[in-house]
Amino acid sequence: MNINAIDVSTIAIYFFVLLAAGFWKGRGKRGTSSQYFVSKGTLPWWVIGAAFVATGMNTEQLIGQNGAAYNVGLPLINIYLIAFAVYSLLIFIFLPVYMRNDIMTMPEYLRKRFCGISADVFTVMLLLSYVFLNLAVVFYGGAKLLEVVLGLDIWYGVILLGVVAGIYTMYGGMAAVSYAAVVQFGMIFLAGAVLFILGYIRLPNGWSDVVASSPCGFHLMKPLDYPEVPWLAMPATLMGLQLYYSCINQSLVQRCFGAKTHWDARMAIIFAGIFVLFRPFVEILPGMICRALAVFDPRFALGDQPIDNIFPILVKELIPVGLQGLILVGILSSVMSTIAALLNAISTLFTMDVYKKWIHQEASEHELVKVGTIATLVLMVFCICYSPYVGLLGGSIFNYFQTGAAYFAVPIATVFLFGFFWKRSTSAATLFTLIIGIPLGFGMAWLLPAVLPEDVVTRFGLDNRYIVSGITQVVCVVLYVIVSLMTRPEHEEKIRPLMWSFDCLFLPNDEPQRPFLQSTLFWWGLFVLAYLLIYWKLW
Repeated sequence: MNINAIDVSTIAIYFFVLLAAGFWKGRGKRGTSSQYFVSKGTLPWWVIGAAFVATGMNTEQLIGQNGAAYNVGLPLINIYLIAFAVYSLLIFIFLPVYMRNDIMTMPEYLRKRFCGISADVFTVMLLLSYVFLNLAVVFYGGAKLLEVVLGLDIWYGVILLGVVAGIYTMYGGMAAVSYAAVVQFGMIFLAGAVLFILGYIRLPNGWSDVVASSPCGFHLMKPLDYPEVPWLAMPATLMGLQLYYSCINQSLVQRCFGAKTHWDARMAIIFAGIFVLFRPFVEILPGMICRALAVFDPRFALGDQPIDNIFPILVKELIPVGLQGLILVGILSSVMSTIAALLNAISTLFTMDVYKKWIHQEASEHELVKVGTIATLVLMVFCICYSPYVGLLGGSIFNYFQTGAAYFAVPIATVFLFGFFWKRSTSAATLFTLIIGIPLGFGMAWLLPAVLPEDVVTRFGLDNRYIVSGITQVVCVVLYVIVSLMTRPEHEEKIRPLMWSFDCLFLPNDEPQRPFLQSTLFWWGLFVLAYLLIYWKLW
């Protein structure tokens, strides 16, 4: 790629605007830990919604899923369409309980609902997964893209990404991260639209070329022997991976804790859900277009290259000089919005659930903010040093992330669901499930294909990580119930506020009544209807 002065200027202006937005909105937000870590009571719905979307868009999607889409096709969009279910759970079940109990971190919920040991185990699990699974993938993927497209050494790439995202995250905390994400949100979709349009207009026969080259047709639901996402993968992961990612994931849910009102938090998720419908145009369909273009132009053929090269191929072959800077800005936006969110989430977890609980329980607000800033710096340096080695693990970053996340999410989703809905659930069952869940998932992934006949494994998709994680979920539920019935439950007076009740469907009484066109139920209904229409059309 040949970068000219226009492209360099575009990138430079982007960095300036991003840092300016972060510093401007982060000023004065270091007075208390609640201001710094969650910007409590200050963020409007549109900021939270844009940040929620931008945080979920990173190199695992841009690079990994576009690469997977080249080989798998349209069924990958199911990963987004399941949002109508999990976002509904977040709006009407999880957020009301979190916000009415002033929850700041996900381990804090387990600490209040069950016991400190369960919360401590969960804290360690989250910190390890965020550092070695999430941040490592995002850093490596972004740096790998810069290496392929620009020829920038991967070490320089991770340093650039880490330093820029780390500076405004350390300075302004959640406020800086959220308002910077608004800038990133716009740039991601602008760059994605440009890439999609330039790819589409190169197709000789338009959309019919994409349909003709799509593996196994142009439908969402596929049989159990289909790679990656057979139809059973969607219900199998709904209460595991998808529920964890959208409703329990600290880096995403933490965005909502800074909402001005409960109405702002709910509207933010509806706003995010609407824009999720546009994410396939950035993260799935370009990979399918590349496959269609390869029929007519060998430059777009994958050949012996790894599938993670699909997105860089599109950027190199489609984007003319003068627009390359814009595309790179969009790529950098997707990377840095996620890096900043994860840095902020991890520093929050470490400060509130490790330092304040284990090291200095009487720490002042000023000290907590200072510790959070230092934690962000240390974490940034560590990830810069570690992330280049992700490439040594082999395979694609999509498979690396999805496999780890699928089995990690199962025990966490199990204990939270029971904590919300079953008063008989116990601390012992929660601790047992958290400890046994992850090794159980990986064990079943190895055991089922090893002991069952090959035709049975193929027929029921038992070599698919999503289906295996769904089976693991069922086993975890059974074990959780058994252990709970054998151990002492929590006192009902203590846990009642931490469980879901019917009144969580409605906004708190102290919030003002809003006209019908501003009703969350009205917009939620439209949001769900849009998703159901897409399923009906492409089933």
